[in-house]
Amino acid sequence: MPMKILIAKDEAFSFMYRANIDALASMGHIAYFSPLSDTELLECDLLYLPGGYPELYADRLADNEAIRSAIRDYAVNGGRVLAECGGFMYLCNDMDGVPMCGMLPMSATMQGARLHLGYRQMSCGGVILRGHEFHYSKVIEAALPADVRCIKKQLSAIGKPVDTALYRYKNVVAGYTHWYWAETSIDELWKL
Repeated sequence: MPMKILIAKDEAFSFMYRANIDALASMGHIAYFSPLSDTELLECDLLYLPGGYPELYADRLADNEAIRSAIRDYAVNGGRVLAECGGFMYLCNDMDGVPMCGMLPMSATMQGARLHLGYRQMSCGGVILRGHEFHYSKVIEAALPADVRCIKKQLSAIGKPVDTALYRYKNVVAGYTHWYWAETSIDELWKL
């Protein structure tokens, strides 16, 4: 049976590789929703929260408690979520004090903004995943509970370890890296 894939897409979440969307379309049916204006989450097998500029829309995202709650409930109940960069920030407790989804015990901040940029790669289940990191924000971790794992396995394009982390909570995989999975498989990320 084809998967139901739900993708956040609006002014706050607009950065995604076209090839990744095509790869997802080959796995099943794609539907889009807006975390800024929709109040219900459609039934899905995979929720994709791509990058963008949620920091520019933080107050509007916070005002939509209904969708934040629906995303949180979906993840807590075992739903598969992939969140990249802006989507990762959206899953944090807050963004510079403005409430976000509260899925990950950390705060996203634009304070002291500095560019983090580079190609990334990571071995996952014997497959090399590649992507890129491009952001000015950072996250401030609280003490991570046992059910949230911080995975630091990423390398730069020349094979040197980088501090960029992925976080895993239940079936949620989140981090700053925009992965390119059109030539591999998005499923590799859940092998971490």
